[in-house]
Amino acid sequence: MEKQTPLVKAVNEYLKRDAARFHMPGHKGFLMHREPNRFSDAYLYDITEVQGVDSLYEANGAIRETEEAFARIYGAKRTLLSAGGATLCIQTMLALVAREDGKIIAGRNLHTSALNAMALLGLSPIWVYPDQSAGCGMGGRLRPEDVRVELQKSPDVCAVYITSPDYFGILSDVEQIAKICRSYRVPLLVDNAHGSHLKFRKPSLHPIDLGADMCCDSLHKTMPVLTGGALLHIANERYIPAAKQRMSMFGSTSPNYLIMLSCDRCISYIEKGELLAEFEAVCGRVRALEELAEKKGFVLLDSKAGTRDYTKLVLSVYNWGISGSQFGERLRAGGIEPEYVSDMWAVLMASPENLGGDYRRVEKFLNAWDLPAVQSTSAQVVPRLEPAMSLRSAIFAPSEMVSIENSTGRIASAMVCPCPPGIPIVIPGEKIDDEAVKLLKTCGICCIKVVL
Repeated sequence: MEKQTPLVKAVNEYLKRDAARFHMPGHKGFLMHREPNRFSDAYLYDITEVQGVDSLYEANGAIRETEEAFARIYGAKRTLLSAGGATLCIQTMLALVAREDGKIIAGRNLHTSALNAMALLGLSPIWVYPDQSAGCGMGGRLRPEDVRVELQKSPDVCAVYITSPDYFGILSDVEQIAKICRSYRVPLLVDNAHGSHLKFRKPSLHPIDLGADMCCDSLHKTMPVLTGGALLHIANERYIPAAKQRMSMFGSTSPNYLIMLSCDRCISYIEKGELLAEFEAVCGRVRALEELAEKKGFVLLDSKAGTRDYTKLVLSVYNWGISGSQFGERLRAGGIEPEYVSDMWAVLMASPENLGGDYRRVEKFLNAWDLPAVQSTSAQVVPRLEPAMSLRSAIFAPSEMVSIENSTGRIASAMVCPCPPGIPIVIPGEKIDDEAVKLLKTCGICCIKVVL
């Protein structure tokens, strides 16, 4: 018998569990469910940029045709294909608006990939904090009026950058923020990594339809696409000429054809015209599970103050007197693999590829819930720390590793970012305070890199 290598062994052990996949990617392991023979021999399709199959950063053949098809579907002036996930799209968006010593207004619930790109490009963020109206702590909605206030203070910024939906499915008012940005003639960039399916809601909730200048879609999160498949949509023609060149600055010169092929096949999946009904069905199932969870005593995200994406079931963990790892063990014992579990929340991501049996497992899990609720603790909120150095200067400054207990008053030199959800708690250049230390301990972080 052939010896199994470590990663193959680990993945095979996961497959043996036959868990209901409430995590990304959106194909849920059923990419061949719709077309049984497609890519069954992956090695045959794993090629490189040979003659006749086009080149990602030139895109004047088949890849360009795929990109144009996606642009028509999403209503963009130009769409770029990415085999480097939404991260590559985010890097490209920011590179297109960056200027020397530039400033950018950004939601503080951004993903770590955006912060890394800002540091490399020398952009200094001006933070807008989520309003906590949904109650999830580290996520939340960005208020249009808060964006307006920052634009009034800093009219010379390169762009406004927001994340919507966030990791918990909370949607900000992109349309109103876009109107405000237009009134100040400042481009709006949206990290829509978790919202490629929002085009297929009625009405559309996709950022391009709501007025964004650019946005990224991580197709693999909710669509039947291999991990790493993503799109960069451009609505403002000003940014089209340099887009491919900027993307090539960050992307691999050997883009994965299997990923790009899965994106290409997604076009026919979309063009069947069934997505509106399929995602309505997903949202209906999630809402039904939420109603059951609420009856069992789970605290849910508050949707009254704004819109939510109901492809995500978000369950409280903190009001049961157990740890996140214990909650995760209970889910897995019920045959459910979540996207994310912390001591505060559990996130289950659904897509049309989740079968009825998957939802029945969650229903059974909730019906069998037998713990009494305890007094709720307050949600984890991203601390508002004082900036002491620029983001870029802090990252590249001489540094040392210290324990969390000894970090109060020191300046962070590296991001501290539980991933998922990928939202930084402490950002390079910020001075660490007691509240940050407390939150970091709660997240199980024991050391941090600080400026010497």
